[in-house]
Parts: sequence; C-alpha cells; structure tokens
Amino acid sequence: MEVQQNVFRALLYVSIFAIVTYSCDGGRGGMKPSTGKTNEMLVITNSDSDWNGRIGKKIQEYFGQELPGLPQSESMFSMAHVPDGNFSKMFQTHHNIFIVDVNPEFKEPLLETKVDLWSSPQRVVKMTVPDRAAFFEEFDLNKEAFISFFDANERRRAANAYGTIEDYKITGKLLEDYNIDILIPQSFYIATAQKDFVWLRREAERFSQGIIIYSFPYVDTMAFNYNRIITQRDSLTKLYVPGPSDGSYMKISMIEPPVEKRIDFNGLFAVEMRGLWELEGDFMGGPFVSYTLVDEARNRVVTVDGYVYNPSQDKKDLVRQIEALLYTLKFGETDTQSPK
Repeated sequence: MEVQQNVFRALLYVSIFAIVTYSCDGGRGGMKPSTGKTNEMLVITNSDSDWNGRIGKKIQEYFGQELPGLPQSESMFSMAHVPDGNFSKMFQTHHNIFIVDVNPEFKEPLLETKVDLWSSPQRVVKMTVPDRAAFFEEFDLNKEAFISFFDANERRRAANAYGTIEDYKITGKLLEDYNIDILIPQSFYIATAQKDFVWLRREAERFSQGIIIYSFPYVDTMAFNYNRIITQRDSLTKLYVPGPSDGSYMKISMIEPPVEKRIDFNGLFAVEMRGLWELEGDFMGGPFVSYTLVDEARNRVVTVDGYVYNPSQDKKDLVRQIEALLYTLKFGETDTQSPK
C-alpha cells in the first residue's frame, strides 16, 4: 500500500508541473511535427559516462523492460542517447525526450514535464538532481509516472494520425446504436453487430487487428473480477468471433494467464487486462489488451478490447496502435438515443 501511495503522490507531483508548463509552453499552433520511431525515447544525460554507467543502466532496464501480454519478448521502448553537449535543435523535435541533469547547484530534486515544447505531439520529462544518489531515489519513486506520460504520448501520436482517416460512417453507427464514441479508421469494417456487442476488423495483407466492444448491466464490483472478465469475454467470442475452420472460435489462452492492473482510463477507474488469445479448434493466436469500466450514466459495464494477429513477426507496434484507438473511448451524451 505504501508503494502505491508513493506512486500516486509522484503522479500528482509531476502532473502539477505538466499543468503549469503546458499553459506556458504547450498547445501552440504551427509547431513542427515531432520525429522519431514509434515507441522510441531519446535520453539526454550529462555525459556518455553516465549513460554507460549505473544511471544509464537503470534507465535502460526500466524503459526497456518487456511489454507484458506478448507471445515473444519485446521492450516497451527502444532508446537512443545523446549527451547534453550534443543536444542540438536537430534532436529537440523527438516525440519522447527524457533528460537527466546531475547539477550540484540544486539542493533538492526538481521534476518537470512539458507537452509540445519543441514539436507536436511531444512529451519532455526532465529530472534535475543534486547528485547521482538522488537520481536513483527519485527515479524509483517517479518511474511509473514517467512511463505513463510517454505511453500517453505514444497513444496521442497514433490517434492524431488515425484521426485524419476516421471512418465517420462507422463511428456514427457506434454512437447511434451503442452510445459509444470511439475513433475507428477507414481500414476497419464491422464484422458482427449484436444488441450489446460489436466486432470490428482490419485485415491487411500480412496482419490482422480487431476491436471488440461489449456491455452488460452493472450490478456490483464483481464486474471487475479477474475471472469474471475472462469468462465474459470467452462466452461472447465463442458466440460471435469465429475462426476460419468450422466450429473454431476465439478464446483467451491460459498457457500464460493474462495479467491485470487497475488504472486511470481518461479519468475513469478501469481494469486493464493483457494476455494472449487463441482459436479453439485451430492454430491461430496473438496478443490482446482490454479495458473494463463503468458507464455510470447508463449503469452498464463496458469493455473495449483489441487484438492482433501477426504470425512470426513483432506485434508491439500493432498492439500500441490498438491501444491508441481504445483510449479514444468516450460515452455518448445522456440524451443520445438508447442502444438498440
């Protein structure tokens, strides 16, 4: 509990800087588009020796940790390093920048985060610490907040790109029939639409992505129970998400049981679940991620779920794309037509 409280304090502390600095430096029109590969972070330290030493190792181990719920090992972020003396304008347009400044002139650590400082979309996080010992203490206290900021920026970047090719016919139907407001790009189509269930698919030449949205009346907090979420998903995918072989259907793989955590989902409490799916009666499979939350205005539980099929290839970027779309979820206004 103490660790969790520390994380919340860190999130609040860093968020204060985000609000203050955004009002001064962010949100300006006509900014340069940000650069860098998807899920990439640029790290700035005082010197190469810091990057090659304990500070760099700490940063690389945390931000480079394995992303859960994938069938093979893929790191959360890839990293590139530039020493502070070489941090020129050419590098300042990168979309994720993490700066560590060991400065003995500071008596206390200072944490800052800025949105769209030199380009857009961009997230810059800076740690200024009086000595290297302070870095490790502050990093451990705030690392979950840091990664949440960079994750959010990755989602914002992807959503901005998808927003230029939104399928308004599909999004309009989801809003009208399900009171679900979510960004769906033109490459998706509706595969199945039932009363409280809809399945959207994207079938590319070498991979597939899908989004499943379903809801049911909220009764109690058992809706967030780990086994309940799995059972609910499996019962619906058995009915509505068939595989290519006769009698085959999607289900959650329990060879490596899914992992869950409680999160803040755009200001709402939600349970995130990550794991692997497979086909009963066939040999396909891949990763999925879901978010289960309550639509209080309609007293219903809503799950938005995304999955990827990309055999023998990396899947992290495709999963991140799905996450970005799921995070655009909003519920329709209360006076919107009720679900059919």
